Amino acid sequence: MKIGIRFLKVLVLLLPSMIVVLILINQFPYTGLGRILSLPLIFFLNITLISLGLIVAHQLRHRYSIFLWVLIILLTLLLTLLLYPQEHGPSVIAQLWDKLDIR
Repeated sequence: MKIGIRFLKVLVLLLPSMIVVLILINQFPYTGLGRILSLPLIFFLNITLISLGLIVAHQLRHRYSIFLWVLIILLTLLLTLLLYPQEHGPSVIAQLWDKLDIR
């Protein structure tokens, strides 16, 4: 039963990253062959980060574990944005930053 709960926690914590990947696929479709390599790498690194968080969270107090999970979710989102490829033009992060830059 604990394995099923842990698997469910990993899926729930991976959900924001999966949503960002779907948005990135729709907004930045011109990735060439880089998407074939980057998507499995993104998910592998995010699952590894979440699994390490599960191990560390058991040793922390509840207040600190909440902070840890917020930090891990933000790191998985950042990792997803940084590793998503773009075939031509500036990187995805640069394009998003330019859209958010209010002058």
